[in-house]
Amino acid sequence: MKKETLSNIGNGLIWIVAGIILDFAIQVSGMFANRGAASMFHVSKNSILPILLMLFFVAVFTTITVLVMLFAVRKKAPKTGFHPFRSEKIGWVGKGYLMILGAGAVSGLLQYALTGGRVTATNQAALESMAKAGGASLLFVILLAVVVAPLVEELIFRGVILNYFFKDGPWWLNVVISGVLFGYFHVFQQFQFLPMLQYSLMGIALAVVYKKTKQIQYSMLTHMLNNSVAAISLISMALHH
Repeated sequence: MKKETLSNIGNGLIWIVAGIILDFAIQVSGMFANRGAASMFHVSKNSILPILLMLFFVAVFTTITVLVMLFAVRKKAPKTGFHPFRSEKIGWVGKGYLMILGAGAVSGLLQYALTGGRVTATNQAALESMAKAGGASLLFVILLAVVVAPLVEELIFRGVILNYFFKDGPWWLNVVISGVLFGYFHVFQQFQFLPMLQYSLMGIALAVVYKKTKQIQYSMLTHMLNNSVAAISLISMALHH
């Protein structure tokens, strides 16, 4: 392996770790801002001030994270940014979403075949539990899922990996690496193979969208579409809890 390739992978890993740390900083800052304000002012965490502070801290830390990760990606892909949408590329958002649905169906069938039921990822179960609490918790989960994750995770797992890891190698190689690392990221706190497979296939679909369009906004939009549909079920679950 060439020295330059090893250097790129090493730098890429550093940026991935930095991005994940910043991602957790977004989550922690939002939670603590909400709970801290509620405790300090002796009000419910679902009242307006704690919610506004939560939104403020999430917005600030998300902006910082996006700027840092954009800087990292632009070191290898200087044209990375948010460009005017083009009709010939927007179609890949729909194609990507269909690939994600197909991946979900395949992994779901595999789960039923191997376990006789559906396996819920630990992180998904945690989000559902928070959503059922309603109020600020539900808003926080939706904000993370629909806005933060598509922006931050795409910059980390597509922007960095597809530009730092084997960019000049076989087309599929960094696509698969992107998917597997994305899958592992969602189960690393409690490893579960079948949920990891589902997330990995989703990551591969998003990587294909980025590769085909060469603009990260389309994989972000695909990710946002997928998570928005999932958020609707979370809202329904919270309302009927």
